[in-house]
Amino acid sequence: MSRKLSWPFAIVLASSAPALAQPSDPPPDMTPIADPVPPTNVPAPSKLDPASVPVPAPSEPVTVEKHPDAPTPVAPPDLSDQAIGAELGLATGAHVTPGGLRVSGHYLYQLSSQDWFDGTASFTFGSGTAACFRDRSDSFVCDHGLADGAGVEIGATVRRFIGGKGQFWPFIRAGAGVGIVRFNNDSVTGLAIPLHGGGGVRVSVSPTVAITAQAELMVGVGLFSHGLGAESQFGLSVSAGAEFRL
Repeated sequence: MSRKLSWPFAIVLASSAPALAQPSDPPPDMTPIADPVPPTNVPAPSKLDPASVPVPAPSEPVTVEKHPDAPTPVAPPDLSDQAIGAELGLATGAHVTPGGLRVSGHYLYQLSSQDWFDGTASFTFGSGTAACFRDRSDSFVCDHGLADGAGVEIGATVRRFIGGKGQFWPFIRAGAGVGIVRFNNDSVTGLAIPLHGGGGVRVSVSPTVAITAQAELMVGVGLFSHGLGAESQFGLSVSAGAEFRL
């Protein structure tokens, strides 16, 4: 009886022996993962009062001091070494000096820091009224008015700027010319050699354009036909125009 009971028991022991020899897997960690706890030492953001925020004071304008060695301009900065211009004005004459409407063209060329050559071509258009006659001594004389006669002249003058500031630059000019004078209704023609002197102002309106205004005195001598011979020349003129930078 004991042998019959021990045999099945031996089979059970033999089949369970390998399972007992192998180590079993460790049980999984069943500990639940806790939610992260936010740190408690982080300071809360402070609420700033807009009125308590300091506002920087406005900065004072920076003034650039002019270097004592910087050269002072003696002529308009916008005037280049060459320019052309045109003027319209009135000229007064008398005796055998033509007067009337005067149209002039200018060519400027720089000679120095404040001097420009000013070549001019002027045309004078006056009345053709006859005013020449023979006096009691049978001498041929002329007595024309302020706006009689016609003339054309080529002149060479020098313009010198005498200081200025900003847009306004006054100047003086002087020179000489040669011209033809004609009193048509009296059949009198002459060759005039006048001297010019005057002054004016130049006003810059853009980097390339300026407005000019000037007055001028003219004195000289002329050689005339019809037995007049040498006669004096004297006149005044005022004009205004524009100049263009080249």
